[in-house]
Amino acid sequence: MKRTIKVGIVGAAALSLILTGCSAGGPSSTSAGGATKSAVPASVDLKGETVVSLFTSLNNDYYSGWDQGARRAVEAFNGKYVALTNEGDPATELAQFQQQIDAGVKIIFVTAPDPANVPAMAKLAQDNNVCFANTWEQPSWTSPFDTGSQYVLYQTPQSTQAAYLLAKKLFDKIGGKGNVVHITGHPGATPDTQRTAGFNKALAEYPDIKLVAEEPGEWNRDDARTAMAGIISRVDKIDAVFGQNDDVGVGALNALTEAGITGVPITGMDGNASTVELIQNGQMYAVYSSLPQWTAGFSFVQALDYCKGAKVDPLNRQLWWDGIIVDANNAADYLSTYAGESDPYDWVKMSKVAYPNDWDPQNGVRPLNMEEMWSFADKPAGFTYPPEYTAALPNMDAVTQEWNDHWKLLRRD
Repeated sequence: MKRTIKVGIVGAAALSLILTGCSAGGPSSTSAGGATKSAVPASVDLKGETVVSLFTSLNNDYYSGWDQGARRAVEAFNGKYVALTNEGDPATELAQFQQQIDAGVKIIFVTAPDPANVPAMAKLAQDNNVCFANTWEQPSWTSPFDTGSQYVLYQTPQSTQAAYLLAKKLFDKIGGKGNVVHITGHPGATPDTQRTAGFNKALAEYPDIKLVAEEPGEWNRDDARTAMAGIISRVDKIDAVFGQNDDVGVGALNALTEAGITGVPITGMDGNASTVELIQNGQMYAVYSSLPQWTAGFSFVQALDYCKGAKVDPLNRQLWWDGIIVDANNAADYLSTYAGESDPYDWVKMSKVAYPNDWDPQNGVRPLNMEEMWSFADKPAGFTYPPEYTAALPNMDAVTQEWNDHWKLLRRD
C-alpha cells in the first residue's frame, strides 16, 4: 500500500517533499497491525534480557509515543522492556541509571531532562560495560568520544533548522506581518536553545513580524497556559503563537480559548497524535514531528548493535535524523502512517548486525556536524575536536550516502 503525503522534512533544504510510504517489508511474519516484520536472527535475539529506557514522564504525549516505540522495538528482539520515568529530575534519572547497572542491565537508552547528568551516565556506562544511547540533550561542545566507546550514540534532529522552517511557515500563514508570541521550553535545554535560534533566524528575515512576548512554557501545558494567560492580559493583539513543543502549543491554545480568542494559528514541535488531531479540527496550524516512536526504537537498536559486536563508524556515534512538518493537508495520512495503532516499522531490519547487507533505518539519518550543531554556543578556549572524529571527517559524504542508500522502507522523496 502506498501513501502520498506532502511533508516538510528537516535535513534537506526544502520545505516540503512528496512522501511515499510503503508498508515495511521483511521475510518472516506479519504483526497484528498488518506490517510485515523481519525474522530475528540468533545474533540479536535477546531471549528475555532486560533492556531499560529512562525518560521524563508518561504524563506527556511525546514521551508516551517514545515509550510506545521503545517497547515495540525491544520486544521485536525478544527483550524484556522496562521503562523508568524521572518527572524532570536529573538526579532521579542518574540514580535509576545506577540502580539498573547494579541489577545487571547492559543496554540502557535515555532522553534526559537536561544536559547536566549526561556525562555522569556516560561514565557509568563506560565503567560498567553498558551499551548507552542518548537522545536530545548533550552539553555543548561535548561528545560521546569524551568518555569512551560505551557511549554508543548521541542523536538529535537538526532542531535549529526545524524551528526555522516551521517559523517561516507560521509567518507566511499570517501574511508576513503581525504580532507573534513565542512560548519556549525549559531554559538551558539543548533543543530549547536550538529551537530559539531557529525561530530568531526566521524572525530576522521578516521585518514586519513583531515579537510581542517570549516566555518559557517548561515543555508542559500547565506552565505554558499560565504564561500565555499572562501575555493575553497585557498584549492587545496576538496574530500567531510559536510553541517550542506540542504541549506548550496546546497550553497556549487553552489560554486563548479560555479568553474567548479564536482563529490564532499555533504551532508545536513533537508530532503527537493528539496535537495532529487538533490540526485536523482547525484548532492548531502545524507541527514539526520528530517521530517519537521511531526515535526511541532507533536509539535502542544502535545500542543493541554495539552490544552484539557491531563496529561503529566514529561519524555514526553522533547522528541527526529527519522529521516531518504536518499541517491540515497531510494530517490524516500522518496519523494513519506514523501514529496509528499499527506499527509501521520493521525494527529488526534496522539492525546492521541482524541484516548486514540490507539493514534499513526507515527514516532519513546523517552524521552530525559538530561545528554546525554547537554554533549557538561559544566554543571553549583551547577546544579541539576528538581525534577519532577529526580522522573520520573526510568520510562524511560517504557515510551520509550510506545511510541514504539503505533507506528503503517508508521512504520520503
